[in-house]
Amino acid sequence: MDIETAANLFFLCLVLIGVISFFVGVFFMKKSKNHRIGFLTTITISFLLLIFLFNWYQSVAVNLYVGTIPFLFNQAFSIVMYLIYLIITGFLFKSLNKQNIIIQPS
Repeated sequence: MDIETAANLFFLCLVLIGVISFFVGVFFMKKSKNHRIGFLTTITISFLLLIFLFNWYQSVAVNLYVGTIPFLFNQAFSIVMYLIYLIITGFLFKSLNKQNIIIQPS
């Protein structure tokens, strides 16, 4: 495996983590009928999977003898993308709540 393949797999897994954690959060939001619980579930699952992804990428980068700069750029870019993902997800959960798709418990 070369560095381009490893970086592509890293970002592909990053997208999969976002999609999987969002739909798990929507599931918990519908079960609990509370958008905050769905959002907190999304944050928790995506953060844990992101940590596992960072550990995997670090081990692959060590085996490929990747320099420090590309490794740090990929990590920093993924953290920025993760923060943008959390902001967008928060707005999505709020808009689902405002559209009365999920009814708040009284």
